[in-house]
Amino acid sequence: MGAPTTQDPGLDGSFEAWEDRICHTFVPLRARCSRDTSHFSGDVGSATLGAVVFAEVSASHTQVERTPRLIKADDPEFYKFGLQISGSSIIEQGDRQAHLHPGDLTLYDTSRPYRVSSSNDFRMTVAMFPRSLIRLPEQQMASLTAVRLAGDHGLGALIAPLMRELGAHLTAARPVVATHLGDAVVELVTAAFAQQLQRPLDPGSPSGHRTLIAQVRKFVDERLQDPGLTSKAVAEAHFVSVRYLQKVFESEGTSVSALIRTRRLEQCRRDLVDPGCGHLSIAQIGHRWGFPDAAHFSRLFRSTYGQSPRELRKGCAA
Repeated sequence: MGAPTTQDPGLDGSFEAWEDRICHTFVPLRARCSRDTSHFSGDVGSATLGAVVFAEVSASHTQVERTPRLIKADDPEFYKFGLQISGSSIIEQGDRQAHLHPGDLTLYDTSRPYRVSSSNDFRMTVAMFPRSLIRLPEQQMASLTAVRLAGDHGLGALIAPLMRELGAHLTAARPVVATHLGDAVVELVTAAFAQQLQRPLDPGSPSGHRTLIAQVRKFVDERLQDPGLTSKAVAEAHFVSVRYLQKVFESEGTSVSALIRTRRLEQCRRDLVDPGCGHLSIAQIGHRWGFPDAAHFSRLFRSTYGQSPRELRKGCAA
């Protein structure tokens, strides 16, 4: 799709074209219109911000559903974070419903069934990104989907204006700028839900776990280019055993090796879309961030982002 906002040239205003477009932009979905489709009005605009798909969706009297059957057929494991711009809608997932009015936000998971319903004309801005980018425990994040987040106070008051402005001013975004904008959205969303997850630790969890995890994340980010950065090296630097460190990170639903791999891939992705790194080959970029085997790096990158390093770089150059 490229960085500028785009509309499908085939989007002729019909309900069928709109349904095709939302499936192409996001994930396979089933849509219904509660009124005569001959009077349907809707549109979809989208842009790629690095690993984030950013879209504005408008329609009237619709219901969109992600069913178990569709998930089984295609599950790329994304989160969708939506901002209600106008009108109202209800997002259902699990046993919860988020009733959204202009300025409200919510998160939902494409790997679990959900339904988005609107009884009036509505417009929503949606950021969709790999679940792996939210570095918070998935089992705890599952408790926060389809929960209304107010956009007028707290971190919601920072995210809502950013998403609103991105929807209005994407056309001039260059690839490297777009990538940083996408990263900013994900970081703010992560911060908002980290704040939501702040609660007393389980009685069996040492109070120092969160401090250790924060220290390890900082340590890893500062040494991503070090080929000797391993779980063992991290454990030794923090005067704990590898087994203890693994146990601490297991409580967060991840591991130290997964953290190192994810952060290195993120740095590779940034370099691949940065014109300032255009003189570096893909193999050189992979090597500088800890992936000496070019073939392994390419496979890992594709499995994480859905496209090869070469495809990403070529798309940005185009």
